[in-house]
Amino acid sequence: MKCILSILVLLLFSLNSKSQSFYGGIIAGTTISQVDGDSYGGYHKISPLGGIFVRNAFNDKWGMIAGIEYKRKGSKEVQKNEYHEITRLYNLSLDYIEIPVMLSRNIKKIGLPNFFMLEIPNDLFFDFGLSYSYLIHSKETKDGSIDPFSKEFHKYEIANHIGLNYRLNQNWLVCWRFSYTFILTPIREHPGGQVYWFNRGQYNHNMSFAFKYEF
Repeated sequence: MKCILSILVLLLFSLNSKSQSFYGGIIAGTTISQVDGDSYGGYHKISPLGGIFVRNAFNDKWGMIAGIEYKRKGSKEVQKNEYHEITRLYNLSLDYIEIPVMLSRNIKKIGLPNFFMLEIPNDLFFDFGLSYSYLIHSKETKDGSIDPFSKEFHKYEIANHIGLNYRLNQNWLVCWRFSYTFILTPIREHPGGQVYWFNRGQYNHNMSFAFKYEF
């Protein structure tokens, strides 16, 4: 983990020396998540998100964003009977330190050429890239009890990301990001160790909504 952080710092300083503009900031918001492959569906897990980031603008269109974030992922399922009594309760919490590194494209206009074109009044950034995450804590309970037979989660995760950031004013941005575990590196194998083509186990599947303060 220390090696990864050192590489990130060196990368950011290298980019800063070559870029036209360099910005830093903080991010805070919430994540809604589920885990594909655990037999529970829906974005029922709501968790906090927070961290710091840096942004390098190479030119008026392209740039790069990297950061260090605390992000809780997982899934949750609450089932009730007709009397609104809880009959089944499942909760999975996966606490990660996540390092996203993404390219950023500043979109000035949206539309179809020769038909219509809408100019964006403020910056609208489309981001895409990868992240490396380290699992600092995990807890999985079923009906309030820890399952002693459940498989361990991998300590590391690689995930794909796409996102949008819209500038509200000089300092504030609102952002949305979708992320999914890289298909070849699941966070945990299936209980029986089955592999079905690209379905190799369980995968984090989440969306984040947050505010960024940039200075």
